[in-house]
Amino acid sequence: MKIIGIIGSRRRDSTADLVKVAEAFKLFYEDGDIIVSGGCRKGGDRFAEMIAKQMDIEIIIHYPESVPYNSPKWTYAKANYDRNTLIARDADLLIACVAEDRKGGTEDTIKKYLKLDKNQLYIVG
Repeated sequence: MKIIGIIGSRRRDSTADLVKVAEAFKLFYEDGDIIVSGGCRKGGDRFAEMIAKQMDIEIIIHYPESVPYNSPKWTYAKANYDRNTLIARDADLLIACVAEDRKGGTEDTIKKYLKLDKNQLYIVG
């Protein structure tokens, strides 16, 4: 059993992107594997939940820590980056649907994953 992380930019939220992520997932999935993702309503996180539901696979969702309304902008960013750390830690293999500019939370998760000396990274471009 392995844990497959599925992440992606909110800017990559099309049906074509979903198909690419699902195809990548099927390349690596074996019975008993689990998905881990971040609970965003757009992009790779949404795809992870859709795939888990469609294939009846267990999913671990690391939502960002709740931040009080009207908090400084940096507190929202910190909560999301902390969540990315958990995804990177849990994933044995990481499927990432990246944006062209390779900035933001998806890239943060990839860097954290690689820093943990994990190397099973599949980039969906």
